[in-house]
Amino acid sequence: MAQPRTISLFAAALIALAAGCATQDSRAVARLTESDASPSTAAAKFTGTWRGWFTQIGSDGHVTGNMTLVIMDDATYKLTSTRSGRGDVGGRPSNDSGVVVANDRSVTLRSSAGAQSITLMRKGDTLYGLTRASSGHTIQIDMERTSSVPETP
Repeated sequence: MAQPRTISLFAAALIALAAGCATQDSRAVARLTESDASPSTAAAKFTGTWRGWFTQIGSDGHVTGNMTLVIMDDATYKLTSTRSGRGDVGGRPSNDSGVVVANDRSVTLRSSAGAQSITLMRKGDTLYGLTRASSGHTIQIDMERTSSVPETP
């Protein structure tokens, strides 16, 4: 009786090991596929002109404005934002540029000026997300793709 039980345990262990290896291999292949996508290939999905707005949330102050994001074919970007409001703070555009790091569901804007990176999620032709302004306030961003061709901001 001991011999069939030993064989059964050995067979069960072998099946479990094979199943574990198969699962591990499929995850490794999935990770390899995601990480092997070149930055320019992933960024190409975001190439074009995006226009939208930003607004401060969760605070007593109120900052709003418009934004234009242009993502180039070479995985670089130019971001122009214009704050609305009082005459002393509204109307003057703020410019930023840098490198785009993208995957299927999000894009991260890494500023060449050393400013904080901004990560935006994508849903169809919409980019949206939250970031922290230099003042420490939380800013909500929402943009729609207006063209798949990069335009001058």
